[in-house]
Formats: sequence, structure tokens, C-alpha cells
Amino acid sequence: MNGNIANSLGVLALLGWCMNVGLSRHIASGHVFGLPGLSYLGAGAVLVLFDWLRGKPPPWRSSADRRFWVVGGGAFVMFCVFFFVAIAWSADSTVALSLGLVNYCWPVLILLLMPLFSKCRVRPFRLGVGVALCLAGVGCAMLWGQSFARMAGGAAENWPAFLIMAAAALCWAAYSNLARRWAGNSSGTGWFEIVSGLLLLALWAIAGGPLGFSPALAMPFLLHALVINAACYLLWDYGIRHGDLPLMGALANFLPPGSILFGAWYLGAAVTPGLWLGGILVCAGAMFSRRGVSGA
Repeated sequence: MNGNIANSLGVLALLGWCMNVGLSRHIASGHVFGLPGLSYLGAGAVLVLFDWLRGKPPPWRSSADRRFWVVGGGAFVMFCVFFFVAIAWSADSTVALSLGLVNYCWPVLILLLMPLFSKCRVRPFRLGVGVALCLAGVGCAMLWGQSFARMAGGAAENWPAFLIMAAAALCWAAYSNLARRWAGNSSGTGWFEIVSGLLLLALWAIAGGPLGFSPALAMPFLLHALVINAACYLLWDYGIRHGDLPLMGALANFLPPGSILFGAWYLGAAVTPGLWLGGILVCAGAMFSRRGVSGA
């Protein structure tokens, strides 16, 4: 596949991930670790089978740098676990969507970390303006349907969750850069998701309680496992290794408004002018961020 096709696949992954926070909040309502753990485990098994059918070697026979499996894989797994640990701390759907916006700072972090992992040219002013606009946009979007005082109060009460979600965003940005540098033609997504699922299921076993599955959660669970965790991760993994990483990192800045639009509809929340203002700022920031890093 050429670079344009790889970029298109990455964009499809981003479109699918707009559903991530809403679906994750829904399936976590059964048991915050149980069904998410099964989702990652099932999706990982599907991806490993897919790689086997394509003739991809397992990790122990892969030509990829060993650091990809250890360091990159560790960053991937920490992202998955931190994401749902943070969701576990959310008191309601409003806080969960706010945490999702913190998670979607990873596109900016990808661009900020790129000079550490690859040879690229950085234009500090453009990148700085892009980062500032994106963060301002995320801040505006976080005010949807809420007063500033209420959102500030929610952040104060849930600060551990916000810190953990920020760590998750940093882990994903690191993985995206490490995969591009060390993965080569290997894909560890399926194996990393299996490990993530096992860790989440271990947390479910430690926490105790029922799995929380119900017929109403069947379709959201399948969408989360097969679309969010299988198809989207596979498409993104290929895109970041063979496409234009700065471009996809910039386009990913469109995730916050897309995530809120879907989450507001799916979880039954209201959409306010603050969301639209945030979306405009994020789009402007995406253009500046893209122009701030080149030559990767």
C-alpha cells in the first residue's frame, strides 16, 4: 500500500475511535474491568488469528527490534489499563466524557514527542500556536452543558482520574512514535491487547463481583471489541508505520468534538455552543500543529 492508502486507513481508525468513550462508558457500567477485559482479550485473539492467516511471525520470531515488544508493548498495555482505571473513577457520564477529552490530548503529544524518536524539523512557533489552540479547544469543549464552576468542581473531586488519563494519553503518544521507529513490518497490536485484557480481567478478579453482562450490552460489547479494539487498532497501527504520522497526529485533533458529539447522542447528553467553539479551535490547532513538524 502507498502512503495515501495508509493515511486513509489511519483516518478510518480515527473515525471509529470517536465512539470509544461513549461505548467504553457503557460497557464499563456492567463491571468496570470485566467486560472491557473480555473486549481486549477477544479483539486481541482476532488480530493474532488475522496475523497468522497473513503469515506474520509471532513476536519470538519477529524481525522487529526487541525494544518494540518490551518498551512499545509496555506503553500500549499501560495505555489500555490506565484508560479504564480512569473511567472507573468517573462519577457519571459527564466526568467520563471530560476524561475522554483529556485522553485526546495524545495527538498533540505525538507531535511534541516526535523529535525524541525521529529526525524531524520542528518549527517552534507554529507548533506552539497549534498546541495552544488545541488545548484551548479541548478546554472549551469540556464546558459543554455545564457551568465552569461545576466542571471545576468535578475536576477537583476526580483529580486522580484526570492524572491517570493524562498518563494514558502520554503512553499512547509514546507507543505511536516507538512503533514507527522500531516495529518495521511487524504488528504487535493483537498480542498487546491480549496482555491488556488479561490484566483488566485480573483487576476484575481482585475487585470481585459479577461480570455484569446483560443482553442490552451485547451489541455495545461487540462494537467495542470488533470495531474499536480490533479494526481501529489494526488500521491505526498500519497508518502510523507507513503513512504520514504528523498528518494523522494533526487530524486526530478532530477526535474531541467527534467524541463528544457521539457521546452526547449515545449517552443522552446535551450539545452546547461551547462544543462548536472548541471544535473550531481544535481544527485550527490541527492545521498549525501539522505545519509545526516535518521531515519525519
